Amino acid sequence: MAVVKNNAYGLGVIEVASLLDGLPEIWGLALVRAEDAFAVRQAGVRCPILLMAGFSESEGEELVRSNVTLSVFDDDDPAKIRRLADRLGRKIGVHLYVDTGLGRMGRLHSRVFPWLDQLMEWARLKGAFTMLTSDDDFAREQVSLFRRLKTGLIERGIEPGLFHAASSAPALHQPESHFDAVRPGILLHGSLPGGGPGEAALIDLKLTFRLRARIVRLERLPAGSTIGFSRFYPIKEPTWIATVPIGWGDGYPSAAENGALALGGSGRMFKVVNVNSNHTNLLVGDEKVAAVGDVVTLMGPDAAKITPEGMAQRIGGHNYVQIDFKDYIPKFVL
Repeated sequence: MAVVKNNAYGLGVIEVASLLDGLPEIWGLALVRAEDAFAVRQAGVRCPILLMAGFSESEGEELVRSNVTLSVFDDDDPAKIRRLADRLGRKIGVHLYVDTGLGRMGRLHSRVFPWLDQLMEWARLKGAFTMLTSDDDFAREQVSLFRRLKTGLIERGIEPGLFHAASSAPALHQPESHFDAVRPGILLHGSLPGGGPGEAALIDLKLTFRLRARIVRLERLPAGSTIGFSRFYPIKEPTWIATVPIGWGDGYPSAAENGALALGGSGRMFKVVNVNSNHTNLLVGDEKVAAVGDVVTLMGPDAAKITPEGMAQRIGGHNYVQIDFKDYIPKFVL
């Protein structure tokens, strides 16, 4: 079950969903926003979709009509599902969202029954899911609780449907958590949650995207010049500085100016020296080894230093860098 939440981790929910649709390895997609589910359906994606979040009644009816499976966990969900079933004239297929210890969302595992017995008058259980913590020992306890829930369903004569618990990290490291499906998210794009470049290399992950921009200005700034509103970067000797039209307003992190690199067409690495809302400045050096119109790669698989893991290591951040990319950034599928 491919998780394409948060605009598919910044890479475009429609683009990524369309690529995954129909692949034999993919059962379907998991999303957390109703509007994304509608957009994906309107784009022609036909595989199963699970909304892993709450829903309003008006959204619920349209989601069901769009063949999107709802998640249930709130106290008032049985009443909402009953009203939906009355309007649509049939039972509503749902996945049960269970909180086994993450403490964030879902029905607390100790409060599933008899609430679920009420729900089943108007719902058809298509599956159940939980979220695991990153504490491996506690996650094993969560898996055990989730397994007992499945047994409880069967004892009540309820077909449990598709059980799923493992997101990206447990999918790799905790086989006991796999159940009927796993839910990779950022792993789909070649990154590990919180992983470093060494760990990513160990399991042969390959980054699936490049963030690229063209140089729109190349200027040899004299000694004594500065770059940025706060005069962040001082020029001590005459230096070629390139400008590319992407900045923190577009989702490229402002922290990149603390040590990130960009790969030039010449194969040389240029240091990121300033990031503002719409532009980023690169240190080309004392030689003019770039030109206006050249494409630079700010993030990609071409060198370890510009992968999300490599960049995170250099700037002291995390490797979910692409999650902030704005959805209007043009995307080209190769």
